[in-house]
Amino acid sequence: MKVFHTWQEATEAGICGGAITVGNFDGVHMGHQQVLAELKGHAQAVGGLAIVVTFEPHPRAVLFPEEAPRRLCHVHERLQYLEKADVEAVLLLEFTQELATWSAEKFSQTLYDTFSFKHMHVGYDFAFGHDRQGHVTDLRALGDDVGFTVSEAAAFEMQGAVVSSSRIRSNIEAAELDLATQLLGRPYSIAGEVLHGEKRGRKMNFPTANVDVADLAHPPVGIYAVKAHTDAQQWHGAAYLGYRPTFNGRTLLLETHLLDAQVDLYGQCLHVEFVQRIREDRSFAGSDDLAQQIAKDCHRARDILASDTE
Repeated sequence: MKVFHTWQEATEAGICGGAITVGNFDGVHMGHQQVLAELKGHAQAVGGLAIVVTFEPHPRAVLFPEEAPRRLCHVHERLQYLEKADVEAVLLLEFTQELATWSAEKFSQTLYDTFSFKHMHVGYDFAFGHDRQGHVTDLRALGDDVGFTVSEAAAFEMQGAVVSSSRIRSNIEAAELDLATQLLGRPYSIAGEVLHGEKRGRKMNFPTANVDVADLAHPPVGIYAVKAHTDAQQWHGAAYLGYRPTFNGRTLLLETHLLDAQVDLYGQCLHVEFVQRIREDRSFAGSDDLAQQIAKDCHRARDILASDTE
């Protein structure tokens, strides 16, 4: 999959004649996957590439920072999921205040000048340009002038409601992990680079792999039975998501203890798949009491994960 970061890069690549779609695609969930599958079909019909234009950061993080949604995945994961959906080219645009001022006409014309696509496929609620003033009717008018067709995907429903990134965020925050997994079309997980921490877990004989969860949607704080994996290996584990009240912590962390394994994961990308919540977060009198509870949590995680694999 080819990835471009500017209009100029994409123009210089000389891609033309394919099918294109535009969207945030946060999480690349089942609704997105339906749009992408349809896009692929349109691309094959016109004999060109399947092209996605997406944005980073999320537009609301630029326009309304106080209302910015927590993301379902990091941008590098979004690109991986797009590639798995057989997207062949991505223009990953930096969303800026200047881009937000572009009219619908300027954006759609620049899009066409860059890719000379034959077909555009958009989501059921697609709007674009300054103040989201552009709609499908505007695209069809431009298409009639310059020679491309436009189609609109139907709303994709599961479990009685439309699948959306905001719905999945709500599921995750309510610890409805099974439903989040269904709507994502894959196990719900948090991924990130393993960072150096304060090594308190190691001192209690429960070393952890620590991942920053800043800006990501996450379930309630507490202890979880998890499955963790890198590209090369996978393990069962017990994960702590919280602020470490026993040590007066202030930063939200995800700390994963791999059961029956000691592996140096520093600098690697670790995916932590949440299986089931074990208990809430709480403060302990000291390290000894905490260590005793962690041992119980690990035992409970083993039982949960053993039954999950049966």
